[in-house]
Amino acid sequence: MRHQPLLELDDCRAIVAASHQAADQLEASVSIAVVDSGGHLLLMERRDGASPASAEAAIAKARMAALNGKSTAAMEASINSDRPALLQLAGLLGQPAAAMAGGLPLLQDGICIGAIGISGMTPELDSAIAAAGVAGLS
Repeated sequence: MRHQPLLELDDCRAIVAASHQAADQLEASVSIAVVDSGGHLLLMERRDGASPASAEAAIAKARMAALNGKSTAAMEASINSDRPALLQLAGLLGQPAAAMAGGLPLLQDGICIGAIGISGMTPELDSAIAAAGVAGLS
């Protein structure tokens, strides 16, 4: 039997703080969501100036990354090239999930323990801010 590490609130706060720092440097108005491995919301913040829609999108991106254990940017690239059938995945999950750049899994010893989702800017900026958040976990 494997034992899986779990995200704690302090972990989530560190992830969000690292994301905030990156967003400040990039002058980005984004929403930041952290979910557990089942895609359940643990912590979400909408920065000043971020749209209400970005909050929902950040949660959906984080959920997709957690449930697949993969970057949502990679999934988006697949949809836009050779795997358009992946568009059906969001509907199968039974909860809002988005294969749009800005979602990254949080891995511990190769196991997905959750994910971060960022939304509100370009795919490149959302992804960069998410990567900063992942780095905040360690």
